[in-house]
Amino acid sequence: MSRFKDLRLARGLTQGRLAKELGTSQQTISRIEFKDEMVPTDILIKASKFYNVSVDFILGLTDEKHNNVCQERLHQYLVEHENLMLEYAALKPEYRAVVNSIVRTLSELQEAEA
Repeated sequence: MSRFKDLRLARGLTQGRLAKELGTSQQTISRIEFKDEMVPTDILIKASKFYNVSVDFILGLTDEKHNNVCQERLHQYLVEHENLMLEYAALKPEYRAVVNSIVRTLSELQEAEA
């Protein structure tokens, strides 16, 4: 299931981190990615919500990442966080790198606490 793996890698996630996000085990993620095992329905739905893409996209049934529900969710997120995104975009590249590093560190700390 290459799209499943591609989505994880695009987010810079380990299999373990994704497993925690989706409420499953690292072994399940590994089997899905490397043995082309069927994705359990509950994991598929959680992954769709987590990545904000359609289930059909994850399954390779379409190249359209978003269906109408996903597009609406994405639009709401963009509206809610517009000011923050504009401020981030206005930062110098080196300051964005610092912000990215801080966010990664906080995510790792949160993961360690879970």
